[in-house]
Amino acid sequence: MIAARLIRLAAPVSRVAAARPAFMAVRSFASPSAPLMQDILKDLYIKELKGYKPAPDAKGADASSQVKEFKTPAAPAAPVVDAAADLSAWEAANVEIADAVSEDAVEEEEEEEEEEVEEHHH
Repeated sequence: MIAARLIRLAAPVSRVAAARPAFMAVRSFASPSAPLMQDILKDLYIKELKGYKPAPDAKGADASSQVKEFKTPAAPAAPVVDAAADLSAWEAANVEIADAVSEDAVEEEEEEEEEEVEEHHH
């Protein structure tokens, strides 16, 4: 009984599905009289390029105002050096010895270094 009901309910749906096609193909044609997409900026740029007329150059007037005459630079003056005064000041300078090292201190340091070397070899 349930199967009979399902068949009756399914029958109207199948009739509607059979009556109309599953896919309908539609074709559309573009007419050649349709305006093409134009690039306004490109057209304006080309128009301005075609209309450009460069100004004639006045070669004599421009070149003379842009170029300066070459002048050699003046020779530098020799520096003033008073070598005798500098030498006498250096000789008169008081020499300070920072750490006076005696010969005994040098000998002790050499002995310590020799002892360290001997310890490393043993």
